[in-house]
Order: sequence, then C-alpha cells, then structure tokens
Amino acid sequence: MIKVASNKLTALTKVLPQPLDFIVVGEMHGSRQNAPLVQELLLTVLTEQKPVTVAFEWLLTDPELDALRRYVCGGETPAQLSTFFLDSDGRFTLEHIALLKWIRAYNATHHNLIDLYAFDKPSKSGASDQVMADSLRTYKKRHPESLILIETGNMHARNSIDMSIGAGQVSMATILKKDYLVFSIFLHYIQGKILVEGENRDVMEATSQQEGPRTYFDAMIEIPVSEPARNPNDLTEIFQLLQSRPA
Repeated sequence: MIKVASNKLTALTKVLPQPLDFIVVGEMHGSRQNAPLVQELLLTVLTEQKPVTVAFEWLLTDPELDALRRYVCGGETPAQLSTFFLDSDGRFTLEHIALLKWIRAYNATHHNLIDLYAFDKPSKSGASDQVMADSLRTYKKRHPESLILIETGNMHARNSIDMSIGAGQVSMATILKKDYLVFSIFLHYIQGKILVEGENRDVMEATSQQEGPRTYFDAMIEIPVSEPARNPNDLTEIFQLLQSRPA
C-alpha cells in the first residue's frame, strides 16, 4: 500500500505503473477538497503531455455531456445545464465548476489535451457498477490513447471483490481490471465534515473511513481536513460562474 500526503502528489509519478489505462480515485462525496485534488492529480499525470480524460460519476444525457466537452475545449458555455447538478448528492459542487474552468484554461494553451466524460447511467437491473464499467469501456475503446482519471465513490473504486458482502457485489474498478490496467486510490480524510443530502456530517462516521483502504486499493492519499462542499443554488448560478473568468 502506497501512502502519500495530499500536498505531495508528485510522489505518485514514481510508482504509477506504465502503461496505465485508468486511475480510479475513490472519494467520499460532498467534500470541498475532492475537486481540487482531482486538479492536482491531473497536473501530475499531464507531465508527459499525453491525452488525459477526466471522468466523473455524473448522470448526464449525451447532449448535456457533449456541450460540456465542447465547453472545456473552448466552446460556448452550455445554455442548457443538467438538473443533476442541483441534486447530485455531493458529486457535483461549486468546486467542480472551478475545476471545469481550469480544464478549459489549460486546454486553451495545451492543444485540448484534457477531455471530459460522465459515466453514470440509469440501471434498470440495479447493477450500477457493471453499467458504469461498460460505459467507461466503451469510451476507452473509442479513445485508446487516453489515460482516464476517474472521480467516483470509494465503493466503486475498490479493485477487488468484497467477500464480506457476497461474491456477487463486484465494483466498477474490479470489472475494469479484467481488461485494463487499473490503479485505484483511496482518499482518507483525517478529520472534518462532508455535505450529505443537505446536511454536514462527520466524515469519520463513514464506514469506509473507519475501515480504511484495507487491500482494496493500490494507494491512499491522506487529506488533513475535509470541509463540507458547497452546492450551487440554481442552474443560472452555474451558467454565470462558468462564463466568468477563472479566479
């Protein structure tokens, strides 16, 4: 198990296997620290100046995703934004708006090296991990040259089967690992709070944080303090923030 501090992420570049298809970041949704950490990881893997896709556990329609992909590559701010952004249970926050703007600014000077993808899909069968893994595999087949950096919940990021909940419960990362090279990272918050369904909760009350990474992850990033994320008030606010210049 590799352990690094959130302010020393460059240490990961020395231990990441090569070649690599997916880096899966397993988080607790609703932490203000999540999106900035994804940005730092992007900077770390972009040192080789090869195409990278950041993939979010967002539930978007194809037109909504296409509009955001055009936006981060210099296109217009999407006029129609997903209502998912207002009820994402911590998967989309104001901090992610800043991340999207940063990606757009980076792409403007680096030949659009960063693409965007959203892999959460409706599942009638209840097998959400399989559906999300299939979505990511479809994207990877279309973009074989891209390293895909995934931000998702830590249960989806486990790269081995949890026998305690039954062999049938297979995580998204485990499914991807059957066909691709996957490096899975557990975000460990030392203390603080997260925003869950509109309430601030102690992050250490989460079972995953009490258990730690165990044998399910390749690395652990320690975050000293988690602050509850900030949710946008409405779609107009998101549109206005996306239009404004980066801070």
